[in-house]
Amino acid sequence: MKNKVLITGKSGFIGSNLIKKIPNHISVLENGSKNIDLRIRSEVLKINKVDTVIHLAGKIPSEKRNSRNIFFEHNVLGTLNILEYCVNKKIKKIIYVSSYVYGNSKKNLINEKEVVKPHNAYTKSKALGEELCKIYGEKFGIDVIILRPFNIFGNSLKKNFFISNILESIKQNKPITIINKNDKRDYLHVTDFVDVIIKMIDYESNYDVFNVGSGESISFEKLVNLVEQKSGKKIKKINKSSQVHIKKIQADIKKINQKTGWKPKISLEKGIEMVLQENNLLI
Repeated sequence: MKNKVLITGKSGFIGSNLIKKIPNHISVLENGSKNIDLRIRSEVLKINKVDTVIHLAGKIPSEKRNSRNIFFEHNVLGTLNILEYCVNKKIKKIIYVSSYVYGNSKKNLINEKEVVKPHNAYTKSKALGEELCKIYGEKFGIDVIILRPFNIFGNSLKKNFFISNILESIKQNKPITIINKNDKRDYLHVTDFVDVIIKMIDYESNYDVFNVGSGESISFEKLVNLVEQKSGKKIKKINKSSQVHIKKIQADIKKINQKTGWKPKISLEKGIEMVLQENNLLI
């Protein structure tokens, strides 16, 4: 018998990539789940029963200046209603895709034991979603897997992410603004992240949290230089500084490797080549 899953947010960046790689033994619920506003509980409860929920849907930061409320309305209320659906339909498991929730950590490598200190409304809403999943899991016996992705990039990446901004600067021949050029981030290709999500469908645990990243970090300046090298295009840069910017983000991925055997397959260099090729910018 096929394992049936419900994927919320399947038209988004991660969801659209996930759908392409779902194995044959897993069926994705289609009927009754299209165009539903997760903020409306009565509509959510009409969705047919599945074995596992992969909860990706939510409001992400965008070019538009969003109010703090929009993240709580979509990300917290939407997650609450999905959990009510899990209880109502007696769903066995939820895989909740969270975010980087550690704020300005002083650690070189950030593991899952690091204190959660969300640094903006978006990450606060994702951390609150985590808490709801944990509470519902304990109270109603739902298996909960929380994934904390760091910086995911790849095909169909939305605007207003640093790599998207680099690509736009090339296409439009406009300068890119770099805030604190020496600050570092951990980048993971979406293909590797999708592999993690699929692996979690069969992973058995009552409750677990995993950081998901490459385990390496690179400065904004060096990332731009790498794109220049691979594209053959000179990118105009405007450097600015900020005191509130997070200096370094790098995932400790020992836990997920030890418990599941997962490790990234696509290097940053290869991932950048893939993105440039998809945008017809690779030399």
